[in-house]
Amino acid sequence: MHMKAILSVIVALISMLAAPLAAAHNGVHLTGGLVDGFMHPVSGLDHLAAAIGAGFWAARSGHHGLRDMTYFLVLFAGGMLLGTASQTWPQLEITTTLLLFFLIVAVIAVAIAWPSYFMHAFFGSFALYHGMVHMLEMPANAACAGFAIGLLLSTGVLLSLGLILRQVVVTRWPHHMRSHH
Repeated sequence: MHMKAILSVIVALISMLAAPLAAAHNGVHLTGGLVDGFMHPVSGLDHLAAAIGAGFWAARSGHHGLRDMTYFLVLFAGGMLLGTASQTWPQLEITTTLLLFFLIVAVIAVAIAWPSYFMHAFFGSFALYHGMVHMLEMPANAACAGFAIGLLLSTGVLLSLGLILRQVVVTRWPHHMRSHH
């Protein structure tokens, strides 16, 4: 295995295992719906870092990042649907742990077999898992649809901020370094 693939696996494992340990959000609930969903991502470092980082990554394609931002949002929405459906399942902790384990194994497999798709697997699995967990941690009084829409809109804004940040950074790099990144 190449050193880059090994480092990628290590970073993926550390990131995914540390994510559930983050004391992510302050628990402030305003209206229990759209506004709560929209404000939720900006109240936690985990979501800010993930969404802005994914937007930064998406911008690397040079095609305005739209395809990769859409990819992230679709998997995030899929995770939200899975989280909503999972609220009625018994043994919820086991379900989320099994999903996390499956995603870690999938990211490792992709890093080994298809290293060029590692970042897609990494951000995709993070989006799926994060979407599920956010719906499971939704405020009890929240209107599910409003909360989900707000969460998606806010995540889209954060992805866009990451995309803009990447453009600013690339613009500031000396010209001779741009072709290498």
